[in-house]
Amino acid sequence: MKKRQIPEESLNRIIKYLVITLLAFGIILIAIQFSDFWIWIVNAIKSAVVPVGLAYLASLIVFPVIKYLEKKGVGPRGFSLAIVFILTVAIIFAGFYYLTPRIVDEITSFFNRDFQTILTYFQTGLRDDFVLGTNIYDQIYEYFGETDLISSTLTALVPNLISAITNSFIPILSSVLLLPILLIYYLLDYEMISERIRSIIPQKHGKNVAELGSRLNNTVGAYLRGQVFLMVVLGTVATIVYRLIGLKYYLLFGVLVGVTNIIPYFGMIIAAVPPIIYTFIATTGPGPVLVLVVNMVLQFFEGNIFQPLIIGHHLSIHPIIIIMSILFFGSLFGAVGVIFASPMAASIRVVANFMKEQKKEKQKNLQTEAKSP
Repeated sequence: MKKRQIPEESLNRIIKYLVITLLAFGIILIAIQFSDFWIWIVNAIKSAVVPVGLAYLASLIVFPVIKYLEKKGVGPRGFSLAIVFILTVAIIFAGFYYLTPRIVDEITSFFNRDFQTILTYFQTGLRDDFVLGTNIYDQIYEYFGETDLISSTLTALVPNLISAITNSFIPILSSVLLLPILLIYYLLDYEMISERIRSIIPQKHGKNVAELGSRLNNTVGAYLRGQVFLMVVLGTVATIVYRLIGLKYYLLFGVLVGVTNIIPYFGMIIAAVPPIIYTFIATTGPGPVLVLVVNMVLQFFEGNIFQPLIIGHHLSIHPIIIIMSILFFGSLFGAVGVIFASPMAASIRVVANFMKEQKKEKQKNLQTEAKSP
């Protein structure tokens, strides 16, 4: 019986794939041997990419306002940029000038009046309120006392926490200090920079790249502008509602709601924990159930009314994708990656949809050519 021979074309393809696989394994092994070098390279890239990326995202918020002023005859670009920049700085300064003293007063009042009460509760009162009973509490307390688990955990946690804060503080501070400078230069030469970027792309792809860039700018810019407005609205509403129900430190807890809302899905949960714990321990003011209900109502309005109304369809991404983006970009860029995970996920979605459209259009053109005589 004659043996079936493998076609030469298939054999060449198999050999090519085997060579590519072996080369890939070789590159991975070499990269593992120089892992410290690659970590250094990645950190260097992150230190350059993060400030530039922040400037780009900030420009998406500010640039439409500059274009609007120019359409109204306010120019040249430097003059309109100066107006927007001065107004933005003035608004931020006014917000800090108004809020900071009051928040500091509430924090000072908390440590002077309520902090010792909370410590006393965790030392004595928690035993009486323990859900599983005082006997179970005593057994758990005795176990932790014998194993010295809490003190050893705190001993390891505190240095790691201080190290993480120290390592993150310098990059964040440098990004914040560089942001205004990069933003000014980027906005002054916005069109020129965009044109230079497009000039790198081959001419046959220039039109598609311009269309994709326009979609990215529109989607991410609209999301960022909506998110900033949403943070202000939610923080204001939460502050008013907290004050109406008689919650102490309502301004501090309300600002916390607005700030943490920048983190999708987890932000409202993070903001709800401190007031619920405080009202559970405090002897005066609303109970924790009322505060929990208020935060659930706020989260409902945020997810079903405020966010669709303000942000609209610009971030219609499944929650699982958002959570995966937070985990992925957070591991890459730390706190900055967590904050900007949503716009980066939105960008990926825009690119994926654009590629699908291009593929369908190409197939449609091929079918049209095939039908034509």
